[in-house]
Amino acid sequence: MKKFLGIVVLGLLLSGNAFANEKQTYILNNLQEDFTTCYSYFKIAEEGISRGSNVDKETIAGLKKSADISLESAYLVGQQLNMKTEAMTARVKMSFEKMQKEMGSDFINFSIILDKYAYYCKEVIEKPESRMKYWENKF
Repeated sequence: MKKFLGIVVLGLLLSGNAFANEKQTYILNNLQEDFTTCYSYFKIAEEGISRGSNVDKETIAGLKKSADISLESAYLVGQQLNMKTEAMTARVKMSFEKMQKEMGSDFINFSIILDKYAYYCKEVIEKPESRMKYWENKF
């Protein structure tokens, strides 16, 4: 987490002109969206696994921790973008709704979002600097 914050701060210091600010905004906006998406995924996964018959408390604890990191990171990046809390909350709500729709609002279809988001979100949480680089290269 400290590594991620260092990257964000460094990115802010390096932005010296309008192009850099536009690029930085693009990168941070997309990174904030990534963290928001992953927060939603981890919370849905936590709930889905909690409903199962073979509840693994260690897995649930890991998902909760990942959700907390995702939410905190989304909030910190949102602050850097001067996003209002209401805007960040709306993004989370839209992300939850999107995933619910993908599953047909039925946890029996959880594998749909598991397949789509599990490895992606693992990378976002474990290697945020790689994700920043990804968005930088897409700009």
